[in-house]
Amino acid sequence: MHPRSDARSGFTLLELLVVIVVILILVGLSLPVISHLRARAQRAQCTANLRNLSLAANLYLQENRMWPQIPIGNASGSPEVFAQAWIEALTPFGATRQTWICPTLQNFLQNPDYSTAATARIDYIPTPFDDKPDTPHQWPRQPWFAETGDVHGHGNLIIFTDGSISDLKTVLAEAGGER
Repeated sequence: MHPRSDARSGFTLLELLVVIVVILILVGLSLPVISHLRARAQRAQCTANLRNLSLAANLYLQENRMWPQIPIGNASGSPEVFAQAWIEALTPFGATRQTWICPTLQNFLQNPDYSTAATARIDYIPTPFDDKPDTPHQWPRQPWFAETGDVHGHGNLIIFTDGSISDLKTVLAEAGGER
């Protein structure tokens, strides 16, 4: 039997609704996966930022024979002045202004401008050392830079003198096991 020539071809309203519901279910199931992948990519970017800061600090040490002597407190008490001083100290060694910014924290703060000296921000806090050339390398598990907050869910990321990167919860668990 042949279909009638006057019969309509196409989808019924019910078939269209079923297709839309299936697509919505697939999108709903994929959102957590996409969110997890984004979080992993941002953590990887933070790790890369810490490695770049460590490399720049090592180059600074080689050229200047001491850790950057940037006081934590200053006359104005402005965190922007402190941030700008660190940015300026390590920029000649490859640490750009963006290197100092955690992408997760940047998104959390709704992408504020950090591109000028007046809006400078650093999301990785440097450890202050004295002006002796060997002090920063004296202890292999001494942090050089630590992320300002636990934005990746397992403690602040930390890069150590020996170049290894860990998070605060892992470091504390290891320290608790050594006692």
